[in-house]
Amino acid sequence: MKKTSNKLLFGNLKLMACAAILAAMSIVLGKLLAFNLTPVIRISFENLPVILSGIFFGPAVGASVGIIADLLGSLMVGYAINPIITIGAGVIGLCSGTVSSFFQKKNLLSVILAVSLSHLLGSVLIKTAGLVFFYDMPFGATLLWRLLTYLAIGVAECLIIYLIVKNTALDRQVKSMLQTGKTCHSDNCHAMTYSEALQYIHSVSWKGSRPGLERTTELLEKMGNPQDKLKFIHVAGTNGKGSFCAMTANILKCAGYKVGLYTSPFVLRFNERMKINGEDIPDAELAKITEYVKPFADSMQDAPTEFELITAIAFEYFSRQKCDVVVLECGMGGRLDSTNVIKKPLLSVITGISFDHTAFLGNTIPEIAREKAGIIKQNCPVLFCSDNTEAAKIIKAKADECGSDYFEVDRSSFTLKATSLDGSIFDFYDYKNVNIPLLGSYQPHNACNALAAVNLLNSCNFRIPVRAIYDGLATVQWRARFEKLSDSPVIISDGGHNPEGIDAAIESVKLYFPNQKVILITGVMADKDYSYMAQKMSEVASTAFCVTPDNPRALSAEDFSKVFESMGVSAVPCESVESAVNAAKQKALEENKPIISLGSLYMYCEIFNAMQRTERRAQS
Repeated sequence: MKKTSNKLLFGNLKLMACAAILAAMSIVLGKLLAFNLTPVIRISFENLPVILSGIFFGPAVGASVGIIADLLGSLMVGYAINPIITIGAGVIGLCSGTVSSFFQKKNLLSVILAVSLSHLLGSVLIKTAGLVFFYDMPFGATLLWRLLTYLAIGVAECLIIYLIVKNTALDRQVKSMLQTGKTCHSDNCHAMTYSEALQYIHSVSWKGSRPGLERTTELLEKMGNPQDKLKFIHVAGTNGKGSFCAMTANILKCAGYKVGLYTSPFVLRFNERMKINGEDIPDAELAKITEYVKPFADSMQDAPTEFELITAIAFEYFSRQKCDVVVLECGMGGRLDSTNVIKKPLLSVITGISFDHTAFLGNTIPEIAREKAGIIKQNCPVLFCSDNTEAAKIIKAKADECGSDYFEVDRSSFTLKATSLDGSIFDFYDYKNVNIPLLGSYQPHNACNALAAVNLLNSCNFRIPVRAIYDGLATVQWRARFEKLSDSPVIISDGGHNPEGIDAAIESVKLYFPNQKVILITGVMADKDYSYMAQKMSEVASTAFCVTPDNPRALSAEDFSKVFESMGVSAVPCESVESAVNAAKQKALEENKPIISLGSLYMYCEIFNAMQRTERRAQS
């Protein structure tokens, strides 16, 4: 109870301070900086702060500012208090606040209506009545002169107020102050820390996946729509979209652009989800922006999901940092994914279509393709990166419906020239001897997708030099996608977590370790087709060390090991990832075999940390 009262007190103090400043401004403008034409006609902007107080803080505060400014101003300069004029001043703030409350988003129309009705009722009708009564002037002539005067003043005030509310940075700060202390989370009201930000983001109040754009749209509206200031390359797809995003973002960075990158999930640290020019969002910045977004999210009757909240935080971060372009990865699907609130991307990319999240996206390729194609917008070019003709038909039809140019990646000129555990070299059309450090048989194809996207961007007023393209691909980093973690023994971790991802990973194992069996460390989610995944892994595995990934959806190590045993593969259920790593390393050194970690992105962090701990113990 004490915390709540302190929050309210702090919020009220901020509100009172803002109201006092606006009242003081009104006094200065009306009593000290006014230009008197006649005893009843004068040029003054005293009502400007009163109207602003109504627009930003509501009718009650607007009326209070108007009344207080008139009373104190009269006393300060020795004017006799005219109660009718005081009422008129209050009506101006009341009216501006009431009119603004009917508009969810402040625009020129809302400003014109607020100013016009405020002056018509308060300045022209009520205040004129007070002046006529006080000075015994003819009502008709006085009313006409004041109507003409406030018509001119109102035009100027409309322009000034519109410029103020159009400045969303200022608008956001005012909105934040309206949240009556909701950013205060202790008795002493301190700034949110990084750990508090993560705790809030991962709070139990954000439950599950709930497809739909309504909550994201509402939250971003409250924040002033930071995404509308940005340019996007929007990327959907079942597999390959993360690698494509990383490659494209790094090419643009090497070309001199300030590039935001939004991906999910993270593998080592939450901050990886939003990067600028390859650098994770700093802890302090994440805490600051989360604290800013929190009151808006808390004020929503239908609370946003965790992914929707994170998306809003990312948009705000990229907007504040004035990114030239943002490479934006869909979380799930496309049509109802929260990233799909963006209006007009520079390019819509769909990397591939396969079976995943079928409970949400559908059980057939056409159904899933329709969901992915939902990111296509009117008159925005579309790049499809798969050879799935069934999906291509759906996506092209959607592009045609939207009047958007449709392109496919043609790999007929692709030639793989060399591949090893150090990377790959390939040719693609005019690009010769392209080098990428990322492992996996699928990564050269992902690089071709990025090259095709770059060519389209260069035809849309981008300036991406050839040198930047080569450098961007040669220096790209992307964790947990057939990533080599150790040389002795060789340990590779891949986050393949659905049938297509596992197919690609097994193809890569066969490419790098032909005619050789490998040792597996594996764990999967219970809602995946783990029987098929185990069947594919059994093609290359001699032994499987099974673990239970740190996720509520995980399949137990015991149950997964039984699946492998039924397929003729020796399987060992392990109590922890660290014990699995240690046992696998010992067996790999004894049998001179590589270790492959497969089945879940969630397991990568545990594998990585277990190896770090083992290495530190060996060095001590």
